[in-house]
Amino acid sequence: MRIVQACLPVPGHLSPNLALAQALRARGHQVAVYSGEMARDAVEREGMTFFPFHPSLDEIVMRHVLPASGYSPAAGASAARGRSLNLKAVNAALKEWLLETIPYQVADVERATAAFDADLLVTDPGLLGPILVLKERLPVPVVVFSMLVACSVPGPQVAPSGRGLPPPRTLPSRARAWVEGALIDVLHSDFHGTANEMRLRFGLPKLRGRVPDEYGRVPLFLVASTPELDYERTDLPPAVHYVGACVWKGGTAPPPMPAWLAELPRDRPVIHVTEGTIHTREPLLLRAATEGLRDLPMHVILTTGAHRRPDELDLGPWAANIRVEQFVPHHALFPLTSVVVTTGGAGTVTTALLAGVPLVVVPTGWDLPENAQRVAVSGAGVRLAPHDCTPIRLRAAVERVLSDGSYRQHARRVGDALRQRGGAGQAAFLIEEFAATRERTTAAVAGGVS
Repeated sequence: MRIVQACLPVPGHLSPNLALAQALRARGHQVAVYSGEMARDAVEREGMTFFPFHPSLDEIVMRHVLPASGYSPAAGASAARGRSLNLKAVNAALKEWLLETIPYQVADVERATAAFDADLLVTDPGLLGPILVLKERLPVPVVVFSMLVACSVPGPQVAPSGRGLPPPRTLPSRARAWVEGALIDVLHSDFHGTANEMRLRFGLPKLRGRVPDEYGRVPLFLVASTPELDYERTDLPPAVHYVGACVWKGGTAPPPMPAWLAELPRDRPVIHVTEGTIHTREPLLLRAATEGLRDLPMHVILTTGAHRRPDELDLGPWAANIRVEQFVPHHALFPLTSVVVTTGGAGTVTTALLAGVPLVVVPTGWDLPENAQRVAVSGAGVRLAPHDCTPIRLRAAVERVLSDGSYRQHARRVGDALRQRGGAGQAAFLIEEFAATRERTTAAVAGGVS
C-alpha cells in the first residue's frame, strides 16, 4: 500500500507517527508524511516523502501550540493559572486553529494523496479537516491514529473531554458530566456552528451531533494507549482498537548515559521532574520542585527541555540534591527513577509507565488534565492541580507516591498492558487487515453488481 500520514509537527504527535511509519515500511508499504515544517528534518532523515502544511496553516498551528507569549488560550482552562478564563478568547483560538484551517488541510491533503497515489490516509485526531470533511470526500479511506492517552470517541462511560473530570460512575459524577456537556453545548455553540459552515462549504450536510461524535464515524480508530489507562471502557464502537505504546526508534543511535548519571550514588531515590518538550509558560512545576524537594534525602533531576535554558527560567539557587539539565535521555534515566513528576504529556506518561515508574501529574492544559485523571484512576500516580502546586503540596505528593508501594505496582501493571498491546507493529497489522477487508468487500459488491 501507499499511505499518507497526516499529523501535527510537535514531538508528542510526530514521534508516534514515525513509529507507525517505521512499522508500515517494515511490512513493505510506502509512507509519506504531511505535517508542519518543524517535522521536515525528522521525516526526511527517515527517507520518507514529506508534504508540508500550507504556510498559513503552519503559522496558525505553531502560534497556538508554541506561542511566543508562553500562553495559548487554546490550551484551555487549566493552563490559565492565576488568571480568569476568557471564554471568548478560548473559543476564538479553538475556532481559528481547529476549524478555520480546514480549507488549507483539505487542499493540502487532496494534493498530497493524489501526488503520492495514496491508497489510504492515516490522520492525527488534532487535524479536523480529515475528520469533518475528507472522510466523506476523499476517494481513499481515512483512518485515525491517536497518540493520546484517552480515546477521543465520546461515550456514556466518560465525561466530556477537556477538564479531566472523573468517569461518571456515581450519581454525583454522572450529574456533573451531564452539566458539563450542557455547558459545553452552550459555551461552544459558535464552534459547532462554524464546523457546520465548513461542511456546507464543501457540499456536506450538517453534523448529526457534536463535533467529537465524528471520531466514532471513521472505519478504523487506533489508540496508542490501553484500556487499563482509559477507564477500562466498554462503550466504544468496534472500529476502535487500543494498540499500546508506539515508541519511535530514530535512525541514529540513542545518546549514551551521561557520565554524571552513571556516577550518581544509588543510595537515595531518584525523582525526575519535567514539563515536557513544548511547555512555554512559566515553569511553575520546576519552581515548586526546586523549593519543595530541596535538601530531602533524594536525588532530584529537573529537565527544562531543549527549547529552554536553565539560566533563563529564574529557578533560583537550587540545593545540592538537585540537578538541572536541558535534556537527559529517558532510556538512561527512567530505569533509575523512583517517581516522575510531570505536566502529563502522553509521551512522558507512557514512557514512565513502560519503565514501571509511578507519577505525580500536574496538568497545565491541552489534553493533560485527561491524562492526569486517568493516571490517578489507574492507581499509577496522583493528580495535583496547578493552583495547588505549591512547594509543600508537591513535596507531600512525591513523598506519598514514594512511600506507598501500590503506586509502583499499578505503574508496572499498566506498563505491562501498554507493552503487551503490540504497539506500532499491531497498529500496522490492523491497518493492513482493514485495507484487505475493505478490498474484499469492494470486490464482492462489484461482483454482485456485475
